[in-house]
Formats: sequence, structure tokens, C-alpha cells
Amino acid sequence: MQEPLNIGLCRLDRLKMACAIKHIRSMSENGTTGYVVTPNVDHLQRLLSKNGASSLREIYQNAELSLCDSRVLELIIKLNGKKIPEIIAGSTLTEKLFNDDLHANDRIFLVGGTNATANKIRALYGDLNIEHHNPSMGFIYKDAEVKKLIDLVCLNNPTHVFLAVGSPQQEILARKLCQDRRFKGVALCIGASLLFLVGEEKRAPQWLQSLRLEWLYRMLQSPVRLGKRYLSNALAIPAIYWNIKNSLSGRRV
Repeated sequence: MQEPLNIGLCRLDRLKMACAIKHIRSMSENGTTGYVVTPNVDHLQRLLSKNGASSLREIYQNAELSLCDSRVLELIIKLNGKKIPEIIAGSTLTEKLFNDDLHANDRIFLVGGTNATANKIRALYGDLNIEHHNPSMGFIYKDAEVKKLIDLVCLNNPTHVFLAVGSPQQEILARKLCQDRRFKGVALCIGASLLFLVGEEKRAPQWLQSLRLEWLYRMLQSPVRLGKRYLSNALAIPAIYWNIKNSLSGRRV
């Protein structure tokens, strides 16, 4: 495994998909507690902001695995003379884990997504032991609800927890969960991946992904929900580029 790449706002582990899955399997079998994050441009824009960014950066830096989930981010890094061996999208990682790695002895807990989505996953993967809970909107700001959620997760003693409650809520929850001594598992921050897993949302065709235009495909699918976010992300790219450039060149940022 290559040395992690420090891009200033966060670090990126330079792994291929097979190695990432092997690492997650090793964690679950050895009872190693940790969480997995998948930074993209939207995440980096948040890490770049001044409001609470320092505590959020610490969460990303302390992840067991930090995997590049963005072809745009990969291009920025490439333009600055560094390489990422493989882009590992959270949705692809989730699909690979469910299709190729998880088995009947694993205990899986889904946080987020509707009951209907969870039931579709149970139907697709009938041999897997799957529990589910969907917290309320804005739960991360409700200390009592966060505590009850962590209690519920720990009570089920899962090997794998899939956190699908959006960023930065899922990363904050992952850190809190892994700080609880009762939890002995892997928490994966996966965003909308459960929707892709059951076909409720569609990934862009491979040729669009190769052109780094998956964001456009998703925005056209959900313009009201994603249009404003992607416009904001696009406007932040120059600042993200210069932050990464300065970090990789050793300049202070």
C-alpha cells in the first residue's frame, strides 16, 4: 500500500478497491473499530469553510480509511503531479461489499434510508442479517436522539454499519459511534449508496463517469435537490484547487 496522500484539507489513502475491501474485512474479523470516509468535492468545500471546519477536518483525518470518491478531485490531484490508483465511490464500495464480501455471519446495521429501501435490500440479500433504523431529520443536533441511536447500534453488536444520512451528519455520527467502547465494528459513511443499491437512483453511464460528468447526470435527474449544491461546489473548485496545490507543494495554507 502506498503512503497516504495529504492534500491539506484531508488525507487520501491510495488503495485499489480490492485492497480497501480486504482491509474492511480484516477490520471486521479482528474486531478493529474504525470508520471509512469517501471525500469528494462537496466534502472538501465543507472542510474549506471556516465554520466548524477544524473539528470536521479532525474527523476525516482520524478515519481508518479515507478514499477518493470524486473524478474531479482525482483530476485536481493529477494536475498537481500526484496520482490516485483508483477512484472508490461510496456507492461502488457499498455494492461490492454487498455483492462480493458480506456473508451470513456478518451483522449489518443500516442507518438512514426508508423502511421500504431497507426491505428491498433485505429481499435482494436474503442470506444477510440486516437491521435498520432511520433517524429523524436533523437528529445529529439532538443529543438525546444521538445517544439512543448509538445505544441501539451497540445493542445489535454489528460488524458493519452503513451510515446513509448525508454529510457531514454521517461522519460526525461515525466518529461518535467509534468513540463508544461498546462498538466493535466498521462504520462506513456512504451517502445515497443504498438508493443506488436497490435501483431507486441510477449511476451515470460509464462513459459519462469517464468524462467526469456524473455530477451533471445526477443533477439532471434531481435538479431541485442537487442543482444548488453542485453550483456551490463548482464555485468552490478554484479555492479547493489552490489549497490542494499549496499543500502538495509544501506551502502553508
